[in-house]
Amino acid sequence: MKIRIVLALLTILFFFGGVIDVISADQVYEPIAELTLKDHGGGVRPAYDVFIAQYLAEIGIKVNIVIVEWIIFCEIITETYDFDLTIVSLTSVTRDPDLSSIYSVNDSLNLFGLKTSIPYVQESEDMLKEGVEITNIAERQNHYYKWQQLMMDKIIPILPLYSPRLYVASWSTLTGYNCRWSLTDNLPYMEFTDYHEGQSDTTELVVANSNWKEMNPILYDDSASQETISLISEPLLAISPGGEPFKTGIIYDWEQINESHYQFFMRDSIHWNPSYNVTERDSESISLDQAPLMQGLKNNDVSNGTNLQVTSKDAVFTLLANANPLINKNADNFAWINDIWVDSIDPLSFHVIIDGDPSTAELDLYAPFWHNLDLALLPDFFLNSSDATITYSSGGKDMKGIYGGINLTAQWQTYSISAFGCGKYMLDYSVNDSVTVLRASPYWFGKGTMDGTPQDLDIETVRIRVIPDLHQALEEFKLGKLDICTVTAFISERKEMQNDPLFIVNTKLSNSMTFIAFNLRRPFIGGEDNNVFLTTLSKTDYTKACAVRKAICYAINRDEMNLVIHDGEFLTVHSPINPMQTFWYYHDITKHRYHISDSKEWLEAAGYTIPTIITTETTPEKTETTSSTISTISVIFSLVPPTLLCLAKILRRRKI
Repeated sequence: MKIRIVLALLTILFFFGGVIDVISADQVYEPIAELTLKDHGGGVRPAYDVFIAQYLAEIGIKVNIVIVEWIIFCEIITETYDFDLTIVSLTSVTRDPDLSSIYSVNDSLNLFGLKTSIPYVQESEDMLKEGVEITNIAERQNHYYKWQQLMMDKIIPILPLYSPRLYVASWSTLTGYNCRWSLTDNLPYMEFTDYHEGQSDTTELVVANSNWKEMNPILYDDSASQETISLISEPLLAISPGGEPFKTGIIYDWEQINESHYQFFMRDSIHWNPSYNVTERDSESISLDQAPLMQGLKNNDVSNGTNLQVTSKDAVFTLLANANPLINKNADNFAWINDIWVDSIDPLSFHVIIDGDPSTAELDLYAPFWHNLDLALLPDFFLNSSDATITYSSGGKDMKGIYGGINLTAQWQTYSISAFGCGKYMLDYSVNDSVTVLRASPYWFGKGTMDGTPQDLDIETVRIRVIPDLHQALEEFKLGKLDICTVTAFISERKEMQNDPLFIVNTKLSNSMTFIAFNLRRPFIGGEDNNVFLTTLSKTDYTKACAVRKAICYAINRDEMNLVIHDGEFLTVHSPINPMQTFWYYHDITKHRYHISDSKEWLEAAGYTIPTIITTETTPEKTETTSSTISTISVIFSLVPPTLLCLAKILRRRKI
């Protein structure tokens, strides 16, 4: 049975590029070390593995590739740590740079085997703790720059590989669109210069998404709801896609009174949009400004767009409501609120006392709170009550108005399907499985988030069609029935559009990055050599194991891998921080670009002599197969057809 599988696979490989003759080449050398690279067989990962094995063979390191099932792989990287090298993908879920959950000696994953006894690890550990406590934004940025440099120069638990690019196509008649920013942030800058094919209204933008589930921003858990809410509501604090707090939103400035006390200042002359009840509306309804207004919980107030100003009481209510476990299952994210109040003199400013650990008596500094201020502002008059019952936030702050069961009131129930805010657009109507339509608000305060300049809304209507199928959305886009469309999954169509003047293909980085992980517990790349310092002049600050890891990093040609496997379209990463977090990502870091001479220099500094590798032609009579060939063939068994194509290109390029 195994023979038939091998023959079938070799036949496939033959038709993909005549690889059989090249596979049988025989490399003869005595390796200076033997490493095990364990991986699972998803996507093009086996192609990464083959590349890495061949690169390291060139500096005398033999790599045995072991492909395992996903369940076993998870066990290996979280429990047994039975590997020397592996490949891991890291997804950033926040825009904060704190990565102590990944790179701390006490992190739950413990992937790398970092120990405080390893030189420079204690310094990294201290820097990670300090990074969470540096509340000054510029100082914190510089601190994380230094931490990234320490990690990638003196410790090197990883070799970063790539961050994928995402692609969004738009019609070329649509100007002002930057897909790095959200659709909501883009809209004040966007306009159509002309009609495109299939378009009947240049003041209307048509996009696709799934059905939204919930309009109350405290309760949603899906991206479709988030996009709709963002069109209706403004965030309390504007934060760039790269993670930098901006002074272009409702909060236009702040003052740090002491290490734990902040005062925030809000813009004047911002009003709540009309509290229209749109629950019964559809495409046949009369104009939106004729819809009835809903009354709020507090004093039965209604908003007509000009009578109720947004003030700091709305900001305080929004933060405390999000921090209250009675209504928010993620209230622990706001446990840092030790105290919060409206300024006694200025109704457009509020104060916050920050405490990173509410379980202790003293105030603990806590910097990541900035990224919890990116909240859709909630109307205090509508969702808060005058109930005198005292409840408590997750951090222990007392509050009135929010009580158990408040989310069952008519106001809260209606707000979940008929929300209003102080944002750029107002909800007109929504038809499940069909469309959601929003109209530009004449009451919006008119400042662009990207640069803070005065802006208006040339796009008067946003129509979100319910098209969860990506293929259908692409076809609708090509017919001109959509103005913007995600095309990441459609490589050939996307490349055609890039050469077509009718379209503009926008690109941004995804929130994931892939890296090679070193197991610092293992000999040669770690173990006792983690504590043996080099004696070579100019390298005495480095340990023997670190020198080996540097040699491995310099030996791997990530640009070639990117070109062969990803057509050069992924971004090569050099830092342990995701490059999508542009404000925190250190571009001047030690990069370990492919340089075989540097690789050999570091190996020699570690005391290893690079073996001479002799390649001999294999004849039909010679059937002996080298270990490197066996490793390569063992990978082939797990490859899916797309990866076979990659492997064929790899084998041709690397002359295996």
